Amino acid sequence: MFGLRTVLPGARSLVASTKSTPTNAFHTSASALARPRRSRKDIVIQIRKNNLQKQEKKRLDFESSTPDYIIGKQTEFTQSLLRPQSVFQAPLAAIKPATPESNTTTNNEEDATTKSSGFAFTTSSSSPSIFSSSSRTPLIVSTSNPSGYQHFLTEQEADLIFEKVPHVQVQELMVRSTLVNEKLQLPIEQQKAELVRRITALENGNAKQVTLENVRRAREAFQRAEGDTGSPEVQAAVMTVRIQNLHNHILNNKKDKHNYRRLRMLIHQRQTVLKYLKKTYPERYHVCLDRLGLEPRAIEDEIVV
Repeated sequence: MFGLRTVLPGARSLVASTKSTPTNAFHTSASALARPRRSRKDIVIQIRKNNLQKQEKKRLDFESSTPDYIIGKQTEFTQSLLRPQSVFQAPLAAIKPATPESNTTTNNEEDATTKSSGFAFTTSSSSPSIFSSSSRTPLIVSTSNPSGYQHFLTEQEADLIFEKVPHVQVQELMVRSTLVNEKLQLPIEQQKAELVRRITALENGNAKQVTLENVRRAREAFQRAEGDTGSPEVQAAVMTVRIQNLHNHILNNKKDKHNYRRLRMLIHQRQTVLKYLKKTYPERYHVCLDRLGLEPRAIEDEIVV
């Protein structure tokens, strides 16, 4: 039997190797690997910071996606509407009574036309502005193809009045008198029609006439039948025209509180009409919104203008 002091072969080398190995090189205890423990108060503060950051991000995303409650997006209908600023920038022509000087510079046929009608058209690039108070000469638009006509005059009616009526008038005059020459009388009647065309053009009207023309276009674009003026789509389109007109006016007149209140009322009235349309005819509601350039949030959410 081995004694207490007996040492197995190679045991001394094993003991020496274990003594030379550092004891703190590798440790598997749970206390050494555990993270430092935070207090409950620090945990609550961190959770609150994270929640506030999420709320701020949601708020910024919501504000960035907020639609325009007044104008909305540009659509084919909104782009077809006339703007007074662009309508009144057309070139101008002065109407003045015929003078002997003007008669000598024209040919014989134009001389006869000018003498009979009593008026002559002169177009000049340096003509004064239509808003100029220093000009004593009445001004009209020099174009014979205006963007529209006043008093709800349609293109078909304008073609009938300004193109066909002069020929009919000449025929009636020839029936009444055998002395009327068609070649001489027809230019006179055509110049009269041209004078009326330029006077009734939108370019010679005011902002109210432009608004009425836009209202007529809105009714024609959204009517569901001939003569439809009361369907929800037509009402919303007419309100959109008036809203855009007031919005452009307020941008240039920021202290006009009266029209600012009218603008808010029109926006809420349009919201009421479109909500009714959504409740009764959902499919027509979405089609109407797309054509007006409005988003559902601009109608269904609370509006603050």
